[in-house]
Amino acid sequence: MSEDWAVIPVRGLADSKTRLSSYLGERKKLLVEALLQDVLSSILQSKVYGAVLVVSPDANVAAKARGSEVSFLRQTSFGLNRAIEQVNRLALRENALSMTTILADIPLAEPRDFRELFDLGNGDRKAVMVPSLKGGTNVMMTRPPAAIRPGYGRWSYSKHLRQAQIAGIDAYSMSNARVSFDIDTVDDLIELRRRDPEGRTASARVVRSMQPILNHARAA
Repeated sequence: MSEDWAVIPVRGLADSKTRLSSYLGERKKLLVEALLQDVLSSILQSKVYGAVLVVSPDANVAAKARGSEVSFLRQTSFGLNRAIEQVNRLALRENALSMTTILADIPLAEPRDFRELFDLGNGDRKAVMVPSLKGGTNVMMTRPPAAIRPGYGRWSYSKHLRQAQIAGIDAYSMSNARVSFDIDTVDDLIELRRRDPEGRTASARVVRSMQPILNHARAA
């Protein structure tokens, strides 16, 4: 299976976005589902990847991710970095050409963004990254898979650049306001409403239904 993989890790419907739990309660699951739906839609429409995998320790995610064009992989260890390492090993066994890790909380990403990222840079050994506005790494392609060790967490973007330097592979950074915007806080939800007032994305439509909750959170 010599093709390019897209991998979307999801912590779980209940366990993702813990900073929003106190505000959204059970409705947070609707947001997590909508975020995943938006990201998968853009990935599939880009027609860049030969394989699209959602990896999660939560079996409930499988029902939201499976389809003719998306596969689900049950995560067997704890944490984001372990999830990426697990898929890296699988990708290497399957002779994948590249692996792109895409976080499931970037609802404004568009198909053209993934096409641009895929075409950025030259050579058979490279890393292409999109930093988040908060210093993380929202998207990272490595060619080949496991070319650098995943270091997700606080300031992961700078860590990944350092890993690429240590590995001696070319590293490219893509500046993109849509892909750099991710959802973690109430302020991010409010910003999503501002950026997508017409509800083009499923995530913005869910957030619109939560407007009274957001108004209360802002007033608190």
